[in-house]
Amino acid sequence: MSAPQQPGYNAPVQGKSRMVAGLLNLLLGGIAAGDFYLGHMKIGAIRVAALILGYVLMVIGGTSNSGALLGIGYLIVLLVGIAGLACAIMTFMGKWIYEKDANGVPTV
Repeated sequence: MSAPQQPGYNAPVQGKSRMVAGLLNLLLGGIAAGDFYLGHMKIGAIRVAALILGYVLMVIGGTSNSGALLGIGYLIVLLVGIAGLACAIMTFMGKWIYEKDANGVPTV
């Protein structure tokens, strides 16, 4: 007789869904929801900080009638949006950091 096995012991690790991460990056790319879902906290925090910086510069530029700050804020927010779209495409394709989650488990 063999010893009883724990259920799920030695079972293959199931990766997180690439489709869910891609949709999160596509729909909520500004706040880096797909990155946080996959556990890439540093990149997600950088994207959120850049978005907040862009909005702060837009508010400061709009209230002080400074066209330069307003323009820089718009540019930063635009670049964060483009980065979110690019990350969504890379997530769907499984490229760059999106082929694995933060723990090294391949996305499926």
